[in-house]
Amino acid sequence: MKITQLYVYPIKALRPIPLQHAQLTPQGVKYDRTFMLYHVKTKVEADGSSMSTELKKMQLSSYPQCALFEQTIVSRDDGQKEVLVKWHAPSLSTESSEGGEELEQEQAEREKLKRLEAETITVELDPPPRIEELEKVGVDLHGSPTTCYKVGEEYDRWFSERFGFQVVFVYLGDGKRQILGTSLLPPTTASGAHSHSHASSRCQSGQSTPQQQQQPQQQSGGGGGWLSTLSSLTSWFPTVPISVPGFIAIQAEREEEKQQPKPWITFTDVAPLLITSESSLSNLSARLAPCPESTSTESAESTPPQVPMYKLRPNLVLDGEGEEAWAEDYWGELVITSTSSASPTNNNNSNRNRKTKTKLHLTGNCARCTSLNVDYDTGKPAKGEMGTVLKKLMKDRRVDPGMKWSPVFGRYAFVGGTCVDKSGEEKEEGKGREEEEREVWISVDDEVQVTRRNEERTVMDWPF
Repeated sequence: MKITQLYVYPIKALRPIPLQHAQLTPQGVKYDRTFMLYHVKTKVEADGSSMSTELKKMQLSSYPQCALFEQTIVSRDDGQKEVLVKWHAPSLSTESSEGGEELEQEQAEREKLKRLEAETITVELDPPPRIEELEKVGVDLHGSPTTCYKVGEEYDRWFSERFGFQVVFVYLGDGKRQILGTSLLPPTTASGAHSHSHASSRCQSGQSTPQQQQQPQQQSGGGGGWLSTLSSLTSWFPTVPISVPGFIAIQAEREEEKQQPKPWITFTDVAPLLITSESSLSNLSARLAPCPESTSTESAESTPPQVPMYKLRPNLVLDGEGEEAWAEDYWGELVITSTSSASPTNNNNSNRNRKTKTKLHLTGNCARCTSLNVDYDTGKPAKGEMGTVLKKLMKDRRVDPGMKWSPVFGRYAFVGGTCVDKSGEEKEEGKGREEEEREVWISVDDEVQVTRRNEERTVMDWPF
């Protein structure tokens, strides 16, 4: 397979930015969802004596007008990067009022929309806003709270005027959101319960888990046998060296988990990356009925409308070559092979043959919502077949018992290990063929291989 599209969303819920190259970090594509909008809602207390405010997260499912905002990454002459945000006014009715006061109001409204559409705003991206100069604010996203920063009143006013209600624009800064549950955690940081959920995939790749190694002995002899006893001892005395085959590996895995930093996320929903495939999108598009106008043509075969991939809001899109629709449900691990010549940071001709292999751990399914039905031109639910996209998935894509009311499309992923293969290069003395890559880049057309398949679909346990 190959990567066909890459996307980043510096400001969550706004239109995606297509990329040719993307830098990966432990939190996903660099800059992804580091800013977010919240609706400031005022509540009157029951006794009417006071008022309070709450911040409601703004996402396409409940705020479809977010689709009217286009964002672009621009580079200044000094090398700094900014996000340029432009608002697209929804189309007004082409029918004009006959005259009088209604006509004047309509003309005034058109002039206002033209002004709002013409005025853009830029946000510092790299280097980012200076958090020591910003006001802190606590927010919550899907039950995973964090402390972030208000970017400034100028931005709040700009967005509020276009939404028509009070909005606060926030920057994550040094905030970190916790990954809830255990099912989404990548293998190297998973708890014991989560490691067990990966047993089937490890077994398929020829590796046995510690649980699988112990299981046969625990089922025989009633008491679990000497191997089970030694397993208990190592849990009480983890520093005692044991030379029994298999236990050195267990001890090494435990030590690695202690040293591994706990993963965290930005304003992404529940994981750093979202991966989709074109083969599954083709299956979805084929479910839509042909447009009425297309049925009146002389052509015997009418083509249904095509669902654009950006409505799925992925980071990585794969062509699905050689894979059936929905095969990604069972993907447990992918390896992306990138060439240094494709990296935008490569200025060294001697590195053009260098290949970088990046591992991705796919740990969860993406539950879908009404954002699939949004018309990006009107900022409202789409009419006709495009307004039924979510419904088309309901029949047979509610395949995750952890989210039994929502259909699944796409897989959440974490960035794993990366190594560099310097085949064809002259190697320095004492250095091996492979070394760790510090800055990880992937590009459109990079090759992707499924290196582990799960025997069963994963089950989400994020407590939404």
